Amino acid sequence: MINVRIKRVAGQVTKLVVSGHAGSAPHGKDIICAAVSALVQTYLFSLQRLLRLDVTAEIRDGYFSLTIPSGLAPAVQEKVSLLAESTLVGLTEIDRSYPGFLQVSEE
Repeated sequence: MINVRIKRVAGQVTKLVVSGHAGSAPHGKDIICAAVSALVQTYLFSLQRLLRLDVTAEIRDGYFSLTIPSGLAPAVQEKVSLLAESTLVGLTEIDRSYPGFLQVSEE
């Protein structure tokens, strides 16, 4: 199972941690793992390239962790929040379409 943990401070996503494997198909053919990976990496790359934030993530097999920097300007924070919520919509829809392979929880 893929576990997605979201940490929020004052309603804003500050950390995203994804761990595990869906196990719905053999390694390299698992569309659920591929979809989750594509979503969270697009979130990271969008923060870096579109918003030009100095954000790094820890990425290894079956693990992704991203922390949003604090003290962002309100206009930037609004864009970060929109990207985060969009990513969560995608993750929630994957869970809805393929129940039992993905668990999303908030701290």
